[in-house]
Amino acid sequence: MANTITETILSRKIPYRALALLIPVLVVIVHVGIMAATLTQAQFFTMLGLMAAYLLPPAGKETVIPIGIALGIPWWYMALSVVMIDVETGLFMALNFDLAYRIPLFGPLLSDLTRKTGQFIADHQWLAGLWFFAIVLMVMVPVLGSGGIRGSVAGKLLGMRTLLVFLAILAGALIGCFGIAYGSEAILSSLCANGMLAGEISTRVCGNG
Repeated sequence: MANTITETILSRKIPYRALALLIPVLVVIVHVGIMAATLTQAQFFTMLGLMAAYLLPPAGKETVIPIGIALGIPWWYMALSVVMIDVETGLFMALNFDLAYRIPLFGPLLSDLTRKTGQFIADHQWLAGLWFFAIVLMVMVPVLGSGGIRGSVAGKLLGMRTLLVFLAILAGALIGCFGIAYGSEAILSSLCANGMLAGEISTRVCGNG
């Protein structure tokens, strides 16, 4: 009887874990494939570098998005790409939260992030009463690192359902990334139009605009 129960539990857990790991990976593969098909080789490798920088502090969306636009990537493309990173990391964390703490190097960083997020929530207890909008705000506002990871941690600490956490991350990422990207594009266009960028910087940034 005990063996039967154990086998039943394993038969349920193993397929779920496989799907939980496979779904985020497939989304990343599709994302990278679309970038490879729609960007020049130079832009593609630039995007890969910016994506890697965004995943690890100290870079955040307020840093990588303006840099990507300055390097010639369209503002909307840059915004959508960073949104996808938040979606991918949020999806992975939502489905594999327990497993993430066991990943070498990443696990200790996640534990530290969990501690800091918990302290932030404790210091701002009004967030617990808003739940969904609290996660949207945390992902939307420019802060170091991926909003998807930070939002997932906060959602778990607030006791939110996985679907609501994911929807909050998506909403926050869309608002934050497109707001920063549009603002960055407007500022760079103004600087170029008024000749406020000199030398090689002007040639590279304004020439790519």
